[in-house]
Amino acid sequence: MFEFITGKLHRVLPGMTIIEAGGIGYRVQVPLSTSSRLGTAGSSATLLLYHTILPEQGEERLYGFGTEREREFFRALLDVKGIGPSTALQVMCAADIEELINLIVGGDVAALKKFKGIGPKTAERLVTELRDKLAPHATGPARNTTAASGRLPAGAGIADAVMALVALGYPQNKSEQAVSRAAEALGKGAKSEDLVRRALQLV
Repeated sequence: MFEFITGKLHRVLPGMTIIEAGGIGYRVQVPLSTSSRLGTAGSSATLLLYHTILPEQGEERLYGFGTEREREFFRALLDVKGIGPSTALQVMCAADIEELINLIVGGDVAALKKFKGIGPKTAERLVTELRDKLAPHATGPARNTTAASGRLPAGAGIADAVMALVALGYPQNKSEQAVSRAAEALGKGAKSEDLVRRALQLV
């Protein structure tokens, strides 16, 4: 139904942005690889979209991606039984695409099942159903992407990371606890994107 959106960024958080187009503000959930590349509030941006309606609540959600590669990987995850849009986005926020592709192509079921929402059977299905499809895109051994890089004011980074986890559907208290533990592990200079990735391993 929706292919892309171009507009002015109203707010940018790790894993979520609000973009204004035609006088309407659209809340779009995005992987960290996309939100980290978006500009600041007031700048313009274009996001490729995936639209879904939750059958239980009738709630509509928009998922946005900075590149077609990200969107295609998201769609590939959805083709695997047991993975819905929320789980797919959580996985893409917990690690970058290169790491995920290398884990799948390498058949690393043990690592895959550690991601929130991915049990042993789903991890096995990820490997069996996507290994051949993703093999041409593998770049080598999976990398550790949780190391902190860059600097943000500690308070702002922690607050943004908590909001990102809440936007992904985690309770406020659990989000705060996980981000607090992530901050202790990564240090005060951790970027909010790195805090979210580490917190998703702890929540």
